[in-house]
Amino acid sequence: MVKVYQNIEIPGVDFNIHGEDRKNSKFWNEGKFENFIKPHLPKDCTDMSFVELGTNAGLFLRMASDMGFRDVVGVEKDKTPVEAGLKYRDLLGYKYKLLKRTLGGQFGESGNFNFDELPVADYTVLSTFHYYIDINTWVKYLDQLKNKTRYIIIVSRHVNQRHWRALSDLEDVRKYFSDWEEVGYIAPISKEGDPKPRNLWSICFKSKLDRVNIKDIKTRGNGEMYDAVQDLVKDVVNQDKVDPLKTKYYEAWVNRKKDKWNPKLIKKFVTDKTNLLLDIKKNGPRDPLIVQEDLKLSDGGHRLSIMKGLGYKSVIVRKV
Repeated sequence: MVKVYQNIEIPGVDFNIHGEDRKNSKFWNEGKFENFIKPHLPKDCTDMSFVELGTNAGLFLRMASDMGFRDVVGVEKDKTPVEAGLKYRDLLGYKYKLLKRTLGGQFGESGNFNFDELPVADYTVLSTFHYYIDINTWVKYLDQLKNKTRYIIIVSRHVNQRHWRALSDLEDVRKYFSDWEEVGYIAPISKEGDPKPRNLWSICFKSKLDRVNIKDIKTRGNGEMYDAVQDLVKDVVNQDKVDPLKTKYYEAWVNRKKDKWNPKLIKKFVTDKTNLLLDIKKNGPRDPLIVQEDLKLSDGGHRLSIMKGLGYKSVIVRKV
């Protein structure tokens, strides 16, 4: 019997779902998403990315995909729900990613999770989860999240927590995010008549990252090297595998650096840039573009070009 915490159904698999009374509750499964997460999300999710930490079998990943999020990724430490969740995803024909990773142990160990694996997110969700993370790891993650997500949604409840774990109560969470902007709060809702009630609330904070129209970003947008980048983008968009040393982009760099860089360095540079574009095509951008206040691009020309080539209408930026 497979033990998971979410009500998912796979033909031929016998689930122990921790009680059938959760299926129709406002506080679990679809009810939890609809009442405490979805109200914080936009109606139009075009080009946007959704990340969930502590995703269990990925039920919310499926629901975020249904809303139209372009890149959807979940992280879960337990093997059983990940395996069940992947079967569930494949049975339904979805493309979201479910990664088996440990975010941190009980005594401060870092686990095997790396934020760089994730796309830069519009929304990151931690649903009745963050208070299981040790405080040392939690504080480190808070620092990384500032440059990794536009919004973070915390769903929580009162837990009699040990001192070495992150605290769960509303005012404690607000203190953790004191340098973010609070943009939404959903108070506990009525438990009357619910088959499995609990005292949940949710809160949404905004970082300093923004999403802007891709056409508004200012670049030089001309010259021989710009044309070479556009040729490489076409190769990446139209092919699953690209030999970087057989591209016009490589030829352009050989001509530009033949008297300044050794051939090995040129090959490495071109290969790294090609792999970057291929990775964005497969996984979405992992970092925001760096722009000035007037949206003049400071860093990320290759990333901007591939996102234009892939049809993005807007991108996440960090203004400096």
